[in-house]
Amino acid sequence: MSLAVEIAVQDLEGLRTAALAGADRVELCEDLSRGGLTPDLSLVEACVAEAARLREARDAKPHFGVHVLVRCRAGEGDLRTAPDEFVFDEDEIARMARQAADAVAAGADGVVLGALTPQRTLDVPALEALRDGALRAGSEALRGVVLTCHRAVDALVDDDAREEAVLTLLGLGFHRVLSSGGAASAPQGTACLARMVRAADGLLDVCAGAGIRPIDIPELASRAAVPDIHLSARRPADDGRTITDPAVVQAAVDAAGEL
Repeated sequence: MSLAVEIAVQDLEGLRTAALAGADRVELCEDLSRGGLTPDLSLVEACVAEAARLREARDAKPHFGVHVLVRCRAGEGDLRTAPDEFVFDEDEIARMARQAADAVAAGADGVVLGALTPQRTLDVPALEALRDGALRAGSEALRGVVLTCHRAVDALVDDDAREEAVLTLLGLGFHRVLSSGGAASAPQGTACLARMVRAADGLLDVCAGAGIRPIDIPELASRAAVPDIHLSARRPADDGRTITDPAVVQAAVDAAGEL
């Protein structure tokens, strides 16, 4: 078995690093230090164009894609213990539906969405609105759109709720869910991730994300049987920024490819 590797990036440099190391796709966002926000549309357009160029030059996998995170605000706390991070009002939902549509119209292969109720359940009407915004843009462009639910699922009340969320997301037409299994890191959440994988029954991909190092990948594959892994592979740069580390991405790709 071989796992798909997704790298969270926030600039063109990160996208190139991921592609050249053999990643399968990137999740494009801004402000990774706070869990990510919707990137500027000009960055989406530039990354889509660069991904196409890299595929054409055979410097990226033929299926290498750009998936765009859609999230209009973020706080500073732990995503799992601050569920209001994912509770959005009507104006915010409408804004994110437009952002999802704009990202797809700009050429994104997929969008990464999520919303909760104040009771820490999936906000199905909100998810439907976000989904429909993306799918309408895909229909107008005559192409498919991959729908991923982000780590809002890790703020659900418990593992039972995360398992049930997989079935709800399937019914909503989602293709993938990103999760740490409700734990501080995906390696700590393997039991829940395994439950989610079993619930998905091969109809939806469970992408393990949060705190993953290349050395963790074999155990995640064996204990949770996840088909996808997600990591940012960042390191500090001399100018104070964080950048995508090509050595870490390559190590993750190599570890995933050896399974």
